[in-house]
Amino acid sequence: MCKVLFVAAAMPLPLRSETTPPAPLSVRELRDVRAPVRAQFTHAHVYFVGAHTGCSCGFDVDEGDDDEAAGRESLRQLRAFLEAAVRTAGTLELFACWNGDEGVTPELRETITADYFDDRSERFALPERWFALLAMTAD
Repeated sequence: MCKVLFVAAAMPLPLRSETTPPAPLSVRELRDVRAPVRAQFTHAHVYFVGAHTGCSCGFDVDEGDDDEAAGRESLRQLRAFLEAAVRTAGTLELFACWNGDEGVTPELRETITADYFDDRSERFALPERWFALLAMTAD
């Protein structure tokens, strides 16, 4: 089973298409208006965000893993994408969970900045059933 990360914004965000092999970061519009994950958000524009793995598992980084370098690059690109998006679209909403749990109530809610996605730390893992407001500052 894979992790999935969704981002919602008040205005459209730039898309990043997948390639073969998958690019370090892909951002795809969620077109299914009935998708259960839409209930997590107040913003209308919802996107699936994938890492080099195609899913969102690739954002998890553990020092010494075989794909550590690829994971760090995916995380670096995610942080840059979110920094740019929050500057143009304002506060973003994020939801991470296991595939299949998109309609489940979040167990953790917090306000963060793009710095949360630190590619320099020894280990990074997307939380499960996690909802975050991503703002310019985490006041």
